[in-house]
Amino acid sequence: MPNLYAAALATAAVGGVARGVAVIYAWVRTLLIRKEFVSFRFGRIELLNFFEPFLLLVAGYLLYRTIESMGPPGAVRTLLATLGAALVLGGWALQVWAFLSWPSIFAGHGVLEDHKLVSRGAYAVVRHPAYLVPMLIWLGLGVAFLNPLVIATAILYVIPNYVLYLRAEERMMLESFGDEYRDYRRKVPMLIPRLARRQSRNGE
Repeated sequence: MPNLYAAALATAAVGGVARGVAVIYAWVRTLLIRKEFVSFRFGRIELLNFFEPFLLLVAGYLLYRTIESMGPPGAVRTLLATLGAALVLGGWALQVWAFLSWPSIFAGHGVLEDHKLVSRGAYAVVRHPAYLVPMLIWLGLGVAFLNPLVIATAILYVIPNYVLYLRAEERMMLESFGDEYRDYRRKVPMLIPRLARRQSRNGE
């Protein structure tokens, strides 16, 4: 059981660090292709969102360093660590699926010259799979380590931040794609797949 506990904690921490590195790389890649954008927005909401991957990288690294000093786990702690690791791995699986569904994915709010509305793969299940990813990873990291600061960061900063961020993106998508995006929004839920039927009936 101690080995399972340590492996689960390491998985959660490394998953958090890896996602932070991946998003920072995505920002660098976005800057390199900036001339390909018809429009690109970077206001207060985008600035607030910009710091999240750096915080995740630091949090994951610092938590990883505490693993060896963690006391012997009980069954409950091991179960929570495993659940947290599963959330992180689930977040990464969703991230990979989102990338495979849209290989041109980039960081930030922008519209490319040849930008087309993506409604296949992960984007046929929820409208914002890439923004669900950090919510899962932060919550998984907090649950795995039972760290109150990480859990508070997830609840008070990460989740509200991404809700504001994706709403800003939806306004941009409506401006760019109009009725095509309205129709997509009626058919596909924002973040939670199981709400799809309810939203379809309500015409939201």
